[in-house]
Amino acid sequence: MARWWSLANIAILGLGYVGYPLARAFAKSHFVIAFDIDKKRIKELQSGFERNTNETFPQSKNLHFTHNPQELKKAEVFIIAVPTPIHKDKSPNLSFLFHASKLVGKVLKKNDLVVFESTTYPFCTSIECAQILRENTTLKEGKDFFIAYSPERINPADSKHTLENTTKLIATNTKAVQKRLKSLYESVTDTYLAPSIEVAEMAKLIENAQRDLNIAFINEVAIMCDKLGLSASEVLSAAKTKWNFLPFNPGLVGGHCISVDPYYLAFILKRFSYKSQILNSARRVNNTMSKFLAQKITHLSKELNLPNPARVLILGLSFKENCPDMRNSKIPALRKKLKKNGFKVKVYDPLIDRESAREMFGFSTLKSVEGKKFDIIMLINAHSEFLELDIRALLKDSQKHIVFDLKNVLPYATHRL
Repeated sequence: MARWWSLANIAILGLGYVGYPLARAFAKSHFVIAFDIDKKRIKELQSGFERNTNETFPQSKNLHFTHNPQELKKAEVFIIAVPTPIHKDKSPNLSFLFHASKLVGKVLKKNDLVVFESTTYPFCTSIECAQILRENTTLKEGKDFFIAYSPERINPADSKHTLENTTKLIATNTKAVQKRLKSLYESVTDTYLAPSIEVAEMAKLIENAQRDLNIAFINEVAIMCDKLGLSASEVLSAAKTKWNFLPFNPGLVGGHCISVDPYYLAFILKRFSYKSQILNSARRVNNTMSKFLAQKITHLSKELNLPNPARVLILGLSFKENCPDMRNSKIPALRKKLKKNGFKVKVYDPLIDRESAREMFGFSTLKSVEGKKFDIIMLINAHSEFLELDIRALLKDSQKHIVFDLKNVLPYATHRL
């Protein structure tokens, strides 16, 4: 048994924002089989290119990329880091997680360890995922092989809070292997051993649900200030002078975590006959922000007597600044509502893959803004490139226009929340 703690070959399933950094980190002390079903993704990583950060990394002799599930047989530790999105009805989509569990179950050997990093709800790992493992092997869980949970805490495009300096939450319901699990992960970063898998699952969900709630409150503050004829940015600047006021800002909440995890929590609570009032309210507020922004721009356009139809440029399509990830971006909803209100809308984001965006959202984005003119420019994502862009040169009328700054970073903005 000792081999898979100190000398084990590690297989990591899923090479996105979570799996790829984890593979590189473990490759410093272990041989890593980095697996993904996306052949294009494997070819990119084999060349050293990481599309999510637009960086090229040196090759490591301890890091083997593959899309062949047969190569998983070489591992003693399996770390599952696949996406756990939601369906259109907001229920958990566990298809990737269950498929990965099935692949691992088919290659399990005695004394193997399976660690789940994908975000999910309490009891999913120990009951549902474990059941899939058991259905695909003759080995006994807790005796012949072991399961653990370590929820991902990766924050895309955040160079300050990295895998290596963020405490890793780890848990297993088999107490006999807790110390060895801790030793394995401490080859990468500091750890906190939770008393059970279910505690770790719940902790992960409330980490992101808390942020969703905080942003929802500030978003509603922005709406309230707008109704009262006040500047939300001025109100928040004043409130932030108190030591215990939490410094959140209004915005569009998207991405694969904050806008998804509350639904996972609501889902499991429903099974236990409980409906959270605050989680659902926060989601409703955050989901209406694109509508609120569209209404505000429509009102301002009429107030300033801008051309009808006015030409609008939305700067940003990814779900956050300095990040190419477009998952659950709320900007397409903003674009749709503006178009419904009669505007001609273009979207520009130099960080995203334009073909992927077209396939995902059904519209084309601008390749460049050079030589183009607009009546209204909306800065939604504060990409570094946008802060260096001469936005005022894109205005059709130097006197009558709107430069709307959602992020409160442009000194020459005409309007902000």
